[in-house]
Amino acid sequence: MVSLMRDTDMRNPEQLGRAIRLKRKEKGLSQSALAAQLGVGRKWVIGIESGNSRAELGLILKTLDVLGLRASLSEKSQTSPTKDRHQPEPSRLDEVFRRLQQPEPK
Repeated sequence: MVSLMRDTDMRNPEQLGRAIRLKRKEKGLSQSALAAQLGVGRKWVIGIESGNSRAELGLILKTLDVLGLRASLSEKSQTSPTKDRHQPEPSRLDEVFRRLQQPEPK
């Protein structure tokens, strides 16, 4: 199956919710099945897919991980009027997340 997901600038919680719903459906997961993997109730999944702006960040990141998605941040660039404003700058956030997930040396 070809994924419909592509790099997208997320501007609001509703866009993030739509992306989560799309990926969940691509993976053939029900809302209940995703909720079980996350350790939350189905209502939480319904809320996040509806654009709940008060969802806990840690659970959102866990949701993205379970679905095989990644989050990245970039600074808004000072662009000239001729430059495409929607072109995101590369981010090192993924590397930071990887380092944070590695166990600390003893």
